[in-house]
Amino acid sequence: MKSRGGIVMRVLLALFLLTGAAAWVIGARSPGAQGTVGNTISAAMKDAEVVDLSVLISEQLPAHWPTHAPFQRWTFNWFKPVKGPYSDNYAQSVFPYYGQRYVIDEHTGTQLDCPAHFIPPEGSGLPFAGPMGKMTCDKMSVTQWLGPAVVVDVRAILDKAPNGKSPIITPQMIRDWEAKNGALQKGEIILFYSGYSDKYYKPFPEGNRLAFEPLILQNKPGWPAPGPETMEYLNSKGIKHLGNDGPSMGPVEGGQATHVAGLKYGMTWDELLTNVGKLPVRGAFYIALPTKIVDGSGATTRAIAIKTRGQKGIGE
Repeated sequence: MKSRGGIVMRVLLALFLLTGAAAWVIGARSPGAQGTVGNTISAAMKDAEVVDLSVLISEQLPAHWPTHAPFQRWTFNWFKPVKGPYSDNYAQSVFPYYGQRYVIDEHTGTQLDCPAHFIPPEGSGLPFAGPMGKMTCDKMSVTQWLGPAVVVDVRAILDKAPNGKSPIITPQMIRDWEAKNGALQKGEIILFYSGYSDKYYKPFPEGNRLAFEPLILQNKPGWPAPGPETMEYLNSKGIKHLGNDGPSMGPVEGGQATHVAGLKYGMTWDELLTNVGKLPVRGAFYIALPTKIVDGSGATTRAIAIKTRGQKGIGE
């Protein structure tokens, strides 16, 4: 019987090679060799399971930040003319395919934050300006957004805050987790699991509970979020990418301090993940691939994780 750890380790090794850490070895082999990265990944995936960590984006779902433009879409071409209630066509119908157009804020749905989102460029004279202010998402290495997943369970503080405020994930919570699960390692990707999006990412009007009610009405608690001291601690451990299942990495009452604390070091993160509870504490591999748009401060992204088939997550 194959060990669970062995299966995942083969995936991790293959993906590690894929990032270029051993590119000279790959280049020395023929394309059809049994030891190539592609063959190794294909073999390992037979015993693996892919977990989709991304929320669905729709006009009926709370995918956008409450003070930003909502997601909008329309069909610009259909296979044939369609008779509508007021006219013969609701879309141009001159090509033999179906196509849509979007209006979308870059911080919509499951999304990436890059340093330029909160760090102004050096020499701008603005507060918190620095070298990382030039680091938009298109300029960053994709390898930062994939790596071994480490899931930190913070469900104990879900909804444990006054209305209009977030429960704070503290450095001591991280140290307590390390005492139980082992020290964080450089290159690991930290995923905070609170169950917030699983509970509150619902169609409107129920979906207002996700962000509109905590942020605008301030009549409900916000999502669990790390404070700036926690970001400083994670940076000291060599963590460069992380994720959470709330609408923002910062607390609802004010996210600037948390964002600046991490982004100034070149850290990045994914917000509004879902299904994080389907992952084990350790042993899964995380991949998030954002759209590549010039000068983007953030981007919608498709986040997934690979785990051993049948392996239970911490929330299952």
